[in-house]
Amino acid sequence: MKSKSPVVRPQMRRAAPEDPTPWALLLAADGPRAEIRKYLSRGELWLAEAAGQVVGQMVLLETRVGTWEIMNIGVSDELRGRGVGTALLRKASALAAERGANRLEVGTGNSSLRELAFYQRFGFRIVGVDTDFFVRRANGGRLQKQNGIVLRDMVRMRIEFES
Repeated sequence: MKSKSPVVRPQMRRAAPEDPTPWALLLAADGPRAEIRKYLSRGELWLAEAAGQVVGQMVLLETRVGTWEIMNIGVSDELRGRGVGTALLRKASALAAERGANRLEVGTGNSSLRELAFYQRFGFRIVGVDTDFFVRRANGGRLQKQNGIVLRDMVRMRIEFES
């Protein structure tokens, strides 16, 4: 039986203007770069650090009054499954609640099975599907596959906060 790796407890901080943009983490979770730049310019980049290294990131954006969305979230490959993603979700939830939000939203691909399970374990509920989201975004490009499934649709998920 394989022993479970210890949980990592990263420090969270909002990125400062002088911080290098963690493009590898951003692009591992979303793409293309031009799309990321659009929401990065309007959102808040948060960094998760452990042992002086950026090991995770998320971009939060207020999309409507009372609604914050996690636009991008990523964890370094070597620390996946060790609590960094959960720490980022906790931070996003706490920030949204502190700011008086009614809900926190996230979207992920229909073929992102690990991510769909991860968000649901945290308490997110599926509230809709943006059919052919990634087809439209491909602009005639080749569609990606994950887990043997064509990435086509954006699965919209949400947590509602108590008023």
